[in-house]
Amino acid sequence: MKLAFVHRRFGVDGGTERFLESLTRRLGQRGHAIDVWSAQVDPRFARTRVARFRKLLAGGRGLMKDLLLFLAARLQVKAKRYDAVLHLGRTGPRDVYRAGGGCHRTWFGLLLEQASTGWQRLRLKLSPAHRFRLWHERRALTSPARFVVPSQAAREDLRRAYGELADKVEVVHNGVDLDRFHPRTRQLFFEEERAKLGLRPEELVLLFVGSDFWRKGLDTLLRATARLERAGEADDLRVLVLGADRRQPTYAALAGELGIRDRVTFARHHDAPEKVYATADLLALPTRHDPFANVTLEALACGLPVITTVVNGATEVFGGCPAAVVLDDPEDDEPLAESIREFLRPDRIAQRRAAARTSAEEQGETEAVDRWEALLEDVADRSGP
Repeated sequence: MKLAFVHRRFGVDGGTERFLESLTRRLGQRGHAIDVWSAQVDPRFARTRVARFRKLLAGGRGLMKDLLLFLAARLQVKAKRYDAVLHLGRTGPRDVYRAGGGCHRTWFGLLLEQASTGWQRLRLKLSPAHRFRLWHERRALTSPARFVVPSQAAREDLRRAYGELADKVEVVHNGVDLDRFHPRTRQLFFEEERAKLGLRPEELVLLFVGSDFWRKGLDTLLRATARLERAGEADDLRVLVLGADRRQPTYAALAGELGIRDRVTFARHHDAPEKVYATADLLALPTRHDPFANVTLEALACGLPVITTVVNGATEVFGGCPAAVVLDDPEDDEPLAESIREFLRPDRIAQRRAAARTSAEEQGETEAVDRWEALLEDVADRSGP
């Protein structure tokens, strides 16, 4: 097939970016001709042989950035050139639209609930950026394009928000690169990466990964850690936060107020997240909204036990795994603290690491790409010559 993939960025620094890089690489290796339309390409991929990069003429900030990207995708990417066009983010849609972030209306509702004043709620309701994103979501649902989400939970959010309009939504679960994310990374990188991150070898490291600290529940994790500190059960405990958020000083201050600032390390970026997983003993992600948290599947593939919440759509593929705990309430730090305490028991760590890897092996990247290839072939067949 001759395919076009359209997204704002091409790289590996976010969930959608890693999905796009994986799909491009795998389908390119299978012989499909792929054009990647993007406004920004990570220089590390500029010489790849599995795709041809084409520049989307977009820029600006805020709403202008979204509008220019949308218009560039509409004007530059000509559907007749391709057997199928896949849009990611707010760049279409034409043939297929993947809403990796799930239902924006659901997320917008959470933001309204979290707003502490009437003025904040009014600003959100009048926000041009949010109004554009809500408009684009409805437009995608009413268009002829296939609408794909990564989990049943995301599909149900759309059904609650839009009713029958969401009947068309399809689910294609994400997969994980089982070679890149592997338990052997612990043997290869543990000592080196802990030294780079300022972590002592004997510390028990709770890893948190995400670039939207409130949505991913960092405040809940900090409160749970403080609960363990007050109980005298955090002597060798360290929280490692991987991700960039402009509100990092606020969360550092919260850790200080809770009396655990010296137990929290912030690492804004890492070129190889699998090496960071190698340093950790447990991934804790008490997320408030997550259609499919890829990091939980990556952690399991590395042999890392996981604590997350029921609103993480990824739990559909690993729920019931003895190396994973799925909490009901993202706001409640007490059961999170109890789960951390239980999962860091030294007599069970090796057993849980093995169970984590076994669970992830059922969700390999190859199988996920197979599903996407079949979907795109169906689109190409239906569009005809």
